[in-house]
This record gives sequence, C-alpha cells and structure tokens, in this order.
Amino acid sequence: MKTVDRVILIATAIIIIFLGSVVIASVSGAGFPNAFAITFYDSVASNKVLATVVGIVIVLVTLYVIMMALRSEEVAEPIITGTSLGDVQISMAAIEAIAQRAAQKVHGIRNVEAAAEGDEAGLTLYARIHVYPDVSIPEVCENLEKELSEAIHAIIGLPVKSVHTVVRGVSRMESKPRP
Repeated sequence: MKTVDRVILIATAIIIIFLGSVVIASVSGAGFPNAFAITFYDSVASNKVLATVVGIVIVLVTLYVIMMALRSEEVAEPIITGTSLGDVQISMAAIEAIAQRAAQKVHGIRNVEAAAEGDEAGLTLYARIHVYPDVSIPEVCENLEKELSEAIHAIIGLPVKSVHTVVRGVSRMESKPRP
C-alpha cells in the first residue's frame, strides 16, 4: 500500500470518527449535552461555503477509498517461450521462486527475498539479502549474481540482464560450514 493511500485512509477514518461523534452527540440522552451538536450544525449553516468545500472533500476522499478498495493488484505478465510443441508460460512468481532457491545455495547468505521483472529478451532480478557477519559482502554479492544468472539461464533459458542486490542486514551468528 502506498504512503498516499495510508494517509487518505487515516484522514477518512478521522472524518468518519468525527462525524460519528457528532451524530452520537446529537441523539444522546443523559450525560451528553446536546449543545455541542446544535453548535456544530449552526456553524455549518452559517458557513455555507466552508461547509460545501468540506463536504466536497469528504465525498472525494470517500470515492478515492472506494476506488482503492475495488482496484486489483497488478499481476505481472508471464514470460512466454516457444517450444517445438507449443508455448510455455512462466509466471514471475515461478521465476522468483527459482531465484530464491538458487540464492540459498550461495555461501554467506542467511536469507533472501527475490523479485523479477522482464520479458522474453531477458530478466532483471532484485535480491534483498541478509548475510552472515564473517563473509565478504562484495564477494557474496558477486557469487549471488553469478549463481542467479546461471540458474535462471539453465532452468528457464532466458538471459539475465542485471541483478540488483540490497544487503538488508548482517546476521548475528557465524555462517554455517560449507558442505
């Protein structure tokens, strides 16, 4: 969810809470003075331009929230490769799973999150990794890029244009011994 969406959701929640409180105050019995609701409605009636602008903003924000709830998540188009018997569609999720499995083979990586994008001409891979503290980060990244490129090419048959690696953290424990 984007930051703008979060801000609008919070603003909408605040508006709804405020308007709900006004309605509760206007219909409540003992314990709540009705003067608050009457004063609120009088101020709305005396400031018609401001009330109109606020009403329009509330309607627009509510429509945006409805659109946000109805929009679908973008699904990446699958990669389509041809074989002698027909076409093969490979989803980005499958490519990401292959990349994640291949990255786990690299010595020095504790865990990895992989993402992929591209087409039949080649793929771009994004890897967010956590490494062990006793390894050379440049060496681990170089090995990761090589392993991902080789694995994707061997399994899918597509070239890897680039691999973008972000080291998100360093583990507290030392790396497991190489098999």
